[in-house]
Amino acid sequence: MPSLADRLALARNRPAGFDYMRIVLAVSIIGLHSANVTFGLGRALEIQSTLRIGVAMILALFFALSGFLVTASLLRCKSLISFLGLRLLRIAPALAVETTLSAIIIGSFFTELPLAQYFADPKFHAYFLNIVGDIHYELPGLFLHNPLPVLVNSQLWTVPYELWCYVILALLAVTTICFNRVAYLVFMVIAQIGLVGYDIARWDEVPIQLRPHLLVFCFLAGVGFYLWRDKVPFHRTLCLFALVLCAAAMATGRADALAPVPAAYIACYLGLMNPRRSWIVSSGDYSYGLYLYGFVIQQCVATFGPPVQHWYLNILISLPLAFGVAVASWHLVEKHALRLRGRVEKLETAVLSRTSLVGFWRKSPEQAEREAVVQPGPINPVRSIVLSGR
Repeated sequence: MPSLADRLALARNRPAGFDYMRIVLAVSIIGLHSANVTFGLGRALEIQSTLRIGVAMILALFFALSGFLVTASLLRCKSLISFLGLRLLRIAPALAVETTLSAIIIGSFFTELPLAQYFADPKFHAYFLNIVGDIHYELPGLFLHNPLPVLVNSQLWTVPYELWCYVILALLAVTTICFNRVAYLVFMVIAQIGLVGYDIARWDEVPIQLRPHLLVFCFLAGVGFYLWRDKVPFHRTLCLFALVLCAAAMATGRADALAPVPAAYIACYLGLMNPRRSWIVSSGDYSYGLYLYGFVIQQCVATFGPPVQHWYLNILISLPLAFGVAVASWHLVEKHALRLRGRVEKLETAVLSRTSLVGFWRKSPEQAEREAVVQPGPINPVRSIVLSGR
């Protein structure tokens, strides 16, 4: 029976499945938001509660695949400088551009306030804190009469938790826990027991999505599957079994804490299927742009009133617009930001040659040899960061 590592090697460590997954999941989020921006939050939650398993699965898979791929990036890095630097290059430039465009261009066009009052409003200035992960969802005078009023970029609520994922993984690297997979397995078992106990103690109202701490655990489960990739079998029956476990855990929301590990296996299995690449994944990674711009475009479409305030029309109009903007974001911003990798590595080399600060690691010969077995050949700088997720 092949392992996850075997599938990685077969795809030369560039499986197309993860690329397709990111696109499909980003489009699915736009589909979910179409209910929010056309029906309003209350009615949308009623509808989505009947589809709770599928709705909760979307972000669970997103965080899990990110954990699997970001761990590959971590193990290629010499220190926290390159690891955190590459994460910053992947997230911050596109987020900064999107925040600026939303505040200045979209805000100026759609605000119901005089422009002088709009630009002087404290909400306008606070909105730029989104760039550093301090999320603000409102701009003055925008979308006041939409079915989902006021909100400009509600999808950004996941950004702080993604950042926490990277910080936690960096701490696990500093403590060397993620470089010893037995220690990491013990860490995950303890965390799993703790999360089950925590959720049992908090049997309150069940949210549509997994709670944020469980999304972080999905990420950590993805990390674990990468560390144990040579021992975990790649098997369809096991994937179906994991899907049943996920559905059972998420059906009522009372057993959500048991969902992250099987969800992570599903993400790994689907990502490693490696279908033939099409232009949509070979020409760039457009999932981040879809994630960043999808909701604000949907809100803009909804402002044109009842004739377009139907969920299917919102998708038909918003999705092509969001995809076009995502393509522009990749080719004009994200791709060029990733090319700064060389400067990050030069900085890392200079720092490591002059310091022994806590928080940097150096790989043992045994570890380097193990990684060389499953990560052969040269790595394209841009493609390697794209593969590693947001």
